[in-house]
Amino acid sequence: MSRVRWGVLTTARIAQQRFLPAVARANNAVATAISSPSGRADEVARRFGIPKAYASHEELLADPDIDAVYLPFPNSLHADWAVRAADAGKHVLCEKPLVATVDDFHRVVGAAERAGVRVMEAFMYRFHPQHARVRELIAQGRIGDVVSIHARFHFTMKRQPNEPRLLEGMDGGALNDVGTYGVDALNGVAGRLPTVVYGRGTSLTDPVDTTMGAILDYDGILGTIDCGFEGPRTNSLQIIGTEGQISLDKAFDPDPEEIATVTLSNRAGETQSFAFVQDSFRTEIEAFSDLIRGPGPAMPLRELTEQNLLVRIALHESMSSGLPQHPELSSHLVTQ
Repeated sequence: MSRVRWGVLTTARIAQQRFLPAVARANNAVATAISSPSGRADEVARRFGIPKAYASHEELLADPDIDAVYLPFPNSLHADWAVRAADAGKHVLCEKPLVATVDDFHRVVGAAERAGVRVMEAFMYRFHPQHARVRELIAQGRIGDVVSIHARFHFTMKRQPNEPRLLEGMDGGALNDVGTYGVDALNGVAGRLPTVVYGRGTSLTDPVDTTMGAILDYDGILGTIDCGFEGPRTNSLQIIGTEGQISLDKAFDPDPEEIATVTLSNRAGETQSFAFVQDSFRTEIEAFSDLIRGPGPAMPLRELTEQNLLVRIALHESMSSGLPQHPELSSHLVTQ
């Protein structure tokens, strides 16, 4: 079967540092075009051996030789460009978070269904093999019943002029950038929406949350998230059960050649470790490329996307009001 032909809209850092190198290693995908109105597309195309470079995203979307596109835009532009790409008949892998509102969620899903294309939120960590092992260990009862889950994701942001994640009105901030991984992981392990959430965000210098913490109550499982742009890099996950616990030291964004370790420990103090090395961008690209070659829903992993959106909306409301919020009360909005 021929490789899926990918187009990349923008020359964003994540496209150059992670996505394009991963496509080059993928066994069922190839980078065919890149676009940028900044004038950088030609240089990036030469460096990565991409055959076509366009000065506008519209030109790339009009190219009949493109099967799928990767969208690493600032968060506030995700919905509009996902709709445009779907309307152009392209499958869409859009960086997380896919959208910030329920209305935008329905716009994107509607566009994908009308065009008969797939749209997927790009949580590359889901495709790293360490998380498959975690699911196996939990399913085997190795830690008993899960009682709490704790996610941490911090890094020190290199502040640049007009950084969209720090600007008001761009759907940025710590929760939407790195906290969304924790939300996704907690929802995935719990297997349901939390009944109550409470969040607090702070910033010393910016109009958005640059450090954020949250409590998520899954009515039997308690979860916590802390995340931000101010501290040393850490991205860990701990799942505690009645008989033991699972700890991941690089849960969300290990480098392609970096060892990620899953540690299982039980009540007797015995431990077992599992080491994994994998480029999660590559496995994500390969998985999505396989999905778009076969039958399936317009939005793969739709339930996780819905749950993530509802929890983030509730946490933003909680940060604004100072009060707990109930995301499950809004669940009918995305399933209508």
